[in-house]
Amino acid sequence: MNAPISYQLSGFSYQLSAISYQLSAISFQLSVFSYQLSVFSFQFLAIRFQLSGFSDQRSAISDQLLAISFQFLPKG
Repeated sequence: MNAPISYQLSGFSYQLSAISYQLSAISFQLSVFSYQLSVFSFQFLAIRFQLSGFSDQRSAISDQLLAISFQFLPKG
């Protein structure tokens, strides 16, 4: 009579360990996803930084062109 109970308990223990393994795999996938999100966020910030630098360069070039065009204005 004790043998079936021990078999049931070992089967239950096996199911619990399988569930624990699945949960750890899900946790690992979530941590990988979180890492990918942080990498994407960092890349997005780098792109925004590059775009702001490009905007600054464009405004500096515009200022230089404006200064050059003022030199060609007729002296009044």
